[in-house]
Amino acid sequence: MRRLQLLCLAPLVACGSSSDSASPGGNVSFGGAQDIGQFRGILQSGGIPGPDTLDANGFFNEHFNATPPATCGQAMCLVPGMIGGFDWVTGQKQATLVVALASPLDPTTFTRKPLDLVVVVDHSGSMAQDGRLDKVKGGLDTMIDNLDDGDRLAIVSFDDTVTTTAPLRPLDRTALHRVVDRLTPGGGTDIFDGLAAGYAQFDAQSSDHQRRVILLSDGIATVGDTATFDILQMSDQHVRTGIGLTTIGVGLDFDVELMRGLAEHGAGNFYFLENGAAADEVFAQELAFFVTPIALDLSLTAHPGAGFELGVSVGSPLWTESSDGDTMAVPAAFLASRTSQSGEPGRRGGGSAVFVDLLPNNNGNGEVASFAMHYDDAMTGMRVDQALDLVYGGDSTETPAQPYLSHPEMSERYAMYNMYRGLAAATRQDPSCARATLVALRTNAMAWNTAHVDPDLTADLALVDSYVANLDAVGATAGLDAATCTPDSAPLGRDDVRYGMACSAGGQGAGGLTVIALAGLVAVRRRRRR
Repeated sequence: MRRLQLLCLAPLVACGSSSDSASPGGNVSFGGAQDIGQFRGILQSGGIPGPDTLDANGFFNEHFNATPPATCGQAMCLVPGMIGGFDWVTGQKQATLVVALASPLDPTTFTRKPLDLVVVVDHSGSMAQDGRLDKVKGGLDTMIDNLDDGDRLAIVSFDDTVTTTAPLRPLDRTALHRVVDRLTPGGGTDIFDGLAAGYAQFDAQSSDHQRRVILLSDGIATVGDTATFDILQMSDQHVRTGIGLTTIGVGLDFDVELMRGLAEHGAGNFYFLENGAAADEVFAQELAFFVTPIALDLSLTAHPGAGFELGVSVGSPLWTESSDGDTMAVPAAFLASRTSQSGEPGRRGGGSAVFVDLLPNNNGNGEVASFAMHYDDAMTGMRVDQALDLVYGGDSTETPAQPYLSHPEMSERYAMYNMYRGLAAATRQDPSCARATLVALRTNAMAWNTAHVDPDLTADLALVDSYVANLDAVGATAGLDAATCTPDSAPLGRDDVRYGMACSAGGQGAGGLTVIALAGLVAVRRRRRR
């Protein structure tokens, strides 16, 4: 039994070497939402976003957070951690388990398998609005140019009728560009039959290539079978045969639950195209990494240790909470990569994470959680098992006055988690309380960013400023105090942040505090086998 001991006393840089942090390798995405483009697009248009537009997995995938080194010796490793401190809005004490995956594979040299790709594109009448079809066509042209010579491509277009405009065959880039150029908007939206026709392209094809469908739509199904359940069920039948599905939303009024649900069911990813730059980024990135998973049929369990109970989770609808231990089943996991943290032209590719509230038990024991993970290596086909314990050597009932981190890499995750919590809370509040929440969030975020400069946090602050300006435009009251707010009665939704009050102007914050890593945190690898 090998023990991996992480003793980080102070300062922050004392744990881990710079060579570890800079070693080749990438974060890992669980699939599902890869951005919050719809949320951002609503703010940019002067609107007030609702809670269903802010997906936790999408928010986290827009942030580049380095993980502890992936040292399990496999293509993908579990890298749990722990963060603690104070909520940036309420000032309440905070202890959180962080569950993430990392890979030693270098994303700059990763070579995907040859691809059989079917693009199913909506060209209904609503695609004429806001230049939506032009964004899609520009992205498709980028995709055609970036496909490898050994790939094959089909294009299926639909409005209220379905047309196979280019059957699945080896690439003829000139002909494919002409097909894209001829797409024009008109008619209704028959998602069921369009997607079914896309899957059907594989029926007469025998190939050892990776098989994937990309569905693009800007609206809600209006023609054919429009029931969400039926569309998901039809798609699931094809996904079970080994076909992956990626979905891409365009515009601000598409069926986000359907498009996101299809991707989550389909071992794939969901994107939103808010502008032309996003279209180019998505189509280039999807081909580079997210069409070829590195792990399949992943299952993970987390059992609470003697020192803590596991509370509410945020980060993935695939994570299931249970009094006997939490579980997660992921159809496919993908290598995620960002070339920089600049935030331009887009922010996708940071990787997924799940954050779970830790509720200390009264016995003071520092055992946090034990984990077991199993998956099929997508490149070798071999079954991989990994198990480890996460142990805090201190007293679980004591809360340090300063924020603490299990690893230096948790600094960015601490900020990202608090930003998500604050933004998510604001989407469920009346305008005046939402404004007070965002002001408290901004105060602590700016102080943190001064001490720990992070371009992604800077980009988040720009979202907060836009959000506040939009709230002011609809008459939000400035300077509201927490005492004037009523309890939040909004229904809880997926990945909801469960604040007790609808509005709080946080008394204790993170601003200006030096991060002290959690003394005595030990990750014990119990076994690892192929």
